[in-house]
Amino acid sequence: MDAPSSDDPATATGSLATRLQSVSLPCENCGQTTAHRVLRWDPRTPRSRTQLSGVARCQVCRWTHPFVQRAPATVEVAVVVSEGPRSTRQRLRVPAHRRLQVGSGLPGGHGQLEIHRIDRRDGESVASALTNETATVWATRVDATSVPVSIVDRDRTVAARWVVSPDTEVEVGETVEVDGVPLVVVGVRARGHTWKRAGDQFPARDVQRLYGRRREMPPAGRSDWRRVRLKPSSDASSTSSASRSRSGPGTRTARTAPRAATAVAGAAVHIVSPS
Repeated sequence: MDAPSSDDPATATGSLATRLQSVSLPCENCGQTTAHRVLRWDPRTPRSRTQLSGVARCQVCRWTHPFVQRAPATVEVAVVVSEGPRSTRQRLRVPAHRRLQVGSGLPGGHGQLEIHRIDRRDGESVASALTNETATVWATRVDATSVPVSIVDRDRTVAARWVVSPDTEVEVGETVEVDGVPLVVVGVRARGHTWKRAGDQFPARDVQRLYGRRREMPPAGRSDWRRVRLKPSSDASSTSSASRSRSGPGTRTARTAPRAATAVAGAAVHIVSPS
């Protein structure tokens, strides 16, 4: 018989017992954890969120036995999630007394996060620690990876980022779209080598950099397609503030120092002051 429900959050045992009709429990007869049908909840169970007890029947071997089900406690840790060039810091609740390992995922149903660094409460960085001992976890999302892209545009190279699934295959010679611009992959940097032969293929998680060329000519008016001019756009001098003809005298400027007087023959005349 189901236990009576309670609207009070502090007395969550009754409402939880009403909802739970099947639980996973260790079965001594089967020797493993199996699905059990809850036959009766113990009314003497302490009204707590962390423990329930009663009688259940194994769905595999049909063995009926009493049980005590304890809900896992949780602890709060700081998690720094790196997503390409950006990082976000948040506090997440994870199961208590669970071991965290560098290179493994973060428990608690927080998406696909891969741990890259663990800082304990004493400030030491370790490769493995229990959640109760952990202060900060550094992780990256593995459901998306940010691939650095070098876009070759004639005499210049533009840097960009391509966010895709880690399982996306990147092949030399194929066309990809980065920031709305179609690019032909001309090279892939992966596994310590730059691959340029058509057909070379790697998953995005292994790509360190992608090299691409624009597939189409730019539309008019696009500033990111503008190239540096190599000569002035008109015949006027690029340093003159006002346009002038080739035969004109140009702009007059004030002299900063007097010239020495010259004689008729062109020799310089030096004025000597009397002693």
